[in-house]
Amino acid sequence: MQKVKVDEIMFIEAFARDEVFSDLSSESAYLDLETGEVLWVFDDDDDAEMYAGIDPEENVTLRNQIDGHPEKYLHIPGRDHGEHHDILRDFLSSDWTDDEELRTRAQNAYSGSIGGWKEEVDNQDVVHAYYDFRDRRIKKLAIEFFRDNAIQAVWR
Repeated sequence: MQKVKVDEIMFIEAFARDEVFSDLSSESAYLDLETGEVLWVFDDDDDAEMYAGIDPEENVTLRNQIDGHPEKYLHIPGRDHGEHHDILRDFLSSDWTDDEELRTRAQNAYSGSIGGWKEEVDNQDVVHAYYDFRDRRIKKLAIEFFRDNAIQAVWR
């Protein structure tokens, strides 16, 4: 198993992104297996400049570097939109609170939209409990992803 010191915040941001809703443009994330750095590459070079201020030439160079050395980079998949809803449903059915009235109110607030649920539940403690649950779940999925790719991640 290859040991890699991984930038935890940037990796989790890339790994947790909702591929349907988070990208205004088509971009991919990669983990540099030597440095642990997360790299973002735009499919359209002009989008790199428009959305991130990255010189199109720099984007081309980075994309060519990744394409030319695939053994050095690991593609970081985002989460499918349905996975985010699964995580919220798992949270709502978990033992996140002993307050049955609050649990029922939170469960009844969900109607298929995460944003709508946050507005409907109208309780920051519940929303924060969900985010904590989601973060733990995403981190667990990340560890499984690393294991499946024969990587021992050391968070930094």
